[in-house]
Amino acid sequence: MKRQIFFLVSMIVIIILAIYKTADIVKINGTSTIKMIDKKEGKDLTISITKGEQYLHKFKINSFISIKTSPQFAVWIEDLNGNYIETLYATSKIVNQSWSKAPNDSAPKNQIKREEALPYWTHKRGNNVIEADVISSATPKGNFIIKTKTSDKQSKYLILAEFNSSTDFNEYYPKDAVPNMDNYSGGEWGSGQPALVYSTTIDLNSTNSVYNLKLIGHSSPSGKDGNLYEDFSKLTTAKNIIKSITIEVK
Repeated sequence: MKRQIFFLVSMIVIIILAIYKTADIVKINGTSTIKMIDKKEGKDLTISITKGEQYLHKFKINSFISIKTSPQFAVWIEDLNGNYIETLYATSKIVNQSWSKAPNDSAPKNQIKREEALPYWTHKRGNNVIEADVISSATPKGNFIIKTKTSDKQSKYLILAEFNSSTDFNEYYPKDAVPNMDNYSGGEWGSGQPALVYSTTIDLNSTNSVYNLKLIGHSSPSGKDGNLYEDFSKLTTAKNIIKSITIEVK
């Protein structure tokens, strides 16, 4: 019995270390600071994200068990023409595609895809390699700050962020929506409401060093394309996942 307990405790420690090895995470007064392990040289970026009322979403596992889950998200940089440059941060689950197996999933766990999760970012980055040990960590449960760097080879950039919660259904995006319809978002264990996209333009040579990202659209509900949709009329709780996103350049 003692050996079994020791083995179980050891496995838990290994899992925790595996999750948090990608970044230094410190929590002070309820706000987590994630310092990315980054060898890049350039301007320091501080990304501050304040959670909204729907940041932690009730995920119903079965008739008796529900858990609170935080959203999947990515933050990345593009040039002013919308060409992808690099990812600054992405949650480890989306980077590693380590999705939980739903009851009706027939695919092996390592082959499970959630195309509806962050389709705008996914299509933008294309085949660009994402270094999980450099830009990701487990999703924080509350307000958080990400400290990282970006190259200063150009003076102006677009910074974008995309957020999505699983099973965030509403009247227009129900769990029983039919595939190939406009409101289909992955089925009973899919996204529900589509991922939301935020953006701002930063100027590394400007005296203004603080920028606020604004909501500019949502992704394809099913992830079938990489388009940006600007109609927010069918969205409800998804608009309250995030309260604010601020970028400070130093």
